Amino acid sequence: MRGLEVFVAVVDTGGFGSAASELDITQPAVSVHMRDLEAKVGSALFERHPGVSPQLTAVGRSFYAYAVDTLARARAMSSDVGQSKRKLHFAVQRFVANALLRRPLEEFTSLGTQVELIVRTGTFEEVHALYTKGAVDLVFLLGDGDMPELHTEPISRYRLAFIAPPTHPLAKEQNISIGALSAYPFVSPYEQSQFGRMIANRLRAIGLADPIIAAQAQEMNTVRDMVMAGMGITCALRRALQADLAAGSLIELDVDVEPMYVTLNYARRDRPDLPEIDTLIELMRRSEGLHL
Repeated sequence: MRGLEVFVAVVDTGGFGSAASELDITQPAVSVHMRDLEAKVGSALFERHPGVSPQLTAVGRSFYAYAVDTLARARAMSSDVGQSKRKLHFAVQRFVANALLRRPLEEFTSLGTQVELIVRTGTFEEVHALYTKGAVDLVFLLGDGDMPELHTEPISRYRLAFIAPPTHPLAKEQNISIGALSAYPFVSPYEQSQFGRMIANRLRAIGLADPIIAAQAQEMNTVRDMVMAGMGITCALRRALQADLAAGSLIELDVDVEPMYVTLNYARRDRPDLPEIDTLIELMRRSEGLHL
């Protein structure tokens, strides 16, 4: 449904950038939604040309009518059956949404709790802003220390790993030194993002203060694709790429450093009328806390 909302916003506002402003999300997030939607539809929805507003394809025009009708029906249904329901608004980073939420949500659903979950996803900065603006009651965020304007508690931690394609010159090496690693280019998270700064700090701490940067990307999926394309090594959450590692399409380099970790934290508001906040935190802790 979120993908349909973003698609309709792109059409109605005339572009990806204007849709991002309308929905209060980033333009890369709009692009991710559109790529995912086109993959599910199995066809391009827009004709894209540099400097020109995206134009609907024939499939896109048909799909637009479907999307508008589906959203209208969903809103009508929500209005009919959901007006008296309590709502729990929470936000998570995309890694949390993609890799960690399914099991806690399955257990939450099995409890039959009479509350509507409203989940928003985004970058650290987007999730942080939603919480500080009072738009959500609970957030799950990755971090490695104090977070401004947030009182957080840890839930779990995840190991960082040096990831490369299986064809990389260091792929079969053991106990790779930082000096050897520094001779090769890196694909890094966007350096102005919180996650990008966190990774840079971790690399600096192990003696890799000035890596060769071949490319930067804000979305983890884009970083993954760049590494697969042979553009460079990345330092990333191993859990986020475990499917690719298991399939052999990516490999973990054997670098001679102490294990590095990133912590999953939560921040919550005091809402006595929403005990489900504590329920969701406990389910997440039960699912992920073994990693601490």
